[in-house]
Amino acid sequence: MAGVVAAVALGLSACSIGTQASPVPASAPTATSTSSGPSRQGVPLSVQVYLVQGDRLVRLTRTVPPGAGLEPSFVGLAVPLTPAMAARGIRSALPIASTPLQGVVDQDGVARITLPTGFERISVHEQSLAMAQLVFTVTANSLAQSVQLVQGKRSLPMPDPSGQLVTRPVTRVDYAAYDPPG
Repeated sequence: MAGVVAAVALGLSACSIGTQASPVPASAPTATSTSSGPSRQGVPLSVQVYLVQGDRLVRLTRTVPPGAGLEPSFVGLAVPLTPAMAARGIRSALPIASTPLQGVVDQDGVARITLPTGFERISVHEQSLAMAQLVFTVTANSLAQSVQLVQGKRSLPMPDPSGQLVTRPVTRVDYAAYDPPG
């Protein structure tokens, strides 16, 4: 028995690090970004996405890959509709684009979203519904409190539900007429 205790003690002493003459820097793994985009590792997120049904918004929950900033909201809006949704009249007012939505939230809580491709070619009513979709979705899933469309560094006017152009960042209050029931 004494021999076993001595062997265990000897084995444990061989596992120690010991003292170092000088500090040795330790490097932690860092996240890498590739040209294909941000990492998709992690737990999927559930996001609230607002689409259109008639002339009102309807809220859906979608599961999307993890992402930074506004990316989960934009991915959630880009998920194709199911045939069952289409049969219920659910649609998106956002124009179908070949490039994904892009934007950032600034330190004032304003989501500055690059003008979606084709936005200027849809009717003012559809633009207003599309803005409502963006405002409700982005403010539900990020720290943004308002939304401003931009082209480069220039802020763009956006139509409210009455068709009037608004030059300041817009909030859910501006699109309350489209607020989903319940």
